[in-house]
Amino acid sequence: MRLTVLGCYTPYPPPGGACLGYLLEGEGTRLVLEFGSGVMARLQEYIPFWEVDGVFLSHLHGDHMSDLWVYRYAVDQAVAEGKRKQPVPIWAPGHPEHVFRSLTYKEALEANPLEPGQEVTVGDFSLRFMPTGHALPCLAMRISQGTKTLVYTGDAEYSEELASFAQGADLLLAEATYLRSDLEAGATGHMSAGQAAQLARLAGVKRLVLTHLRSWYRPQELLAEAKAVFPASQIAVERLVVEI
Repeated sequence: MRLTVLGCYTPYPPPGGACLGYLLEGEGTRLVLEFGSGVMARLQEYIPFWEVDGVFLSHLHGDHMSDLWVYRYAVDQAVAEGKRKQPVPIWAPGHPEHVFRSLTYKEALEANPLEPGQEVTVGDFSLRFMPTGHALPCLAMRISQGTKTLVYTGDAEYSEELASFAQGADLLLAEATYLRSDLEAGATGHMSAGQAAQLARLAGVKRLVLTHLRSWYRPQELLAEAKAVFPASQIAVERLVVEI
């Protein structure tokens, strides 16, 4: 299982950067988790865009899915050229309903609703989902291939339920939107780097990668806060490749 960080920023990308997006590759299966601004261009550095086996969205905020609005035109052209025979399946929570419905496009993209507790198999990947605390319906993902497991938090407030969901994962890809000082000032709907590390420690995971980064923060501040709690922490950078 190989994870490539295509983008890691929120709520907008810095110059030359991209919002949330991750390429997950297995034995002949290629998934994209999230599809934010800048991900379409970055994806093409690694694979032909029409060879994606499925896209999974944690929720329907723009920094997680806005490049689907251009990806659909690209896949539509690939279908017309005979490069792809079936729509790319998109899995996402079904609300807001009008946003979810708009994900389906001609013969290029086909939206499929996700529910908490649902299980989905695509190629050699098996995925399970649990709801998180966020402004929109949002789902964390537990993704397994053989004996290897990746857990991705999506956007989430800290909870012991999320730690149970991530128990024993080889890699935890966790949002770290805030520094601890922001939470002390009353910020909600996300985690701090320290909380992501606390989640990793409680879940007993092997490695932690911090993502969902605000571009105006200094990454080393986030990383230092996490490492003080969970030493096996690293910060996401674009084009980072992690072998799981």
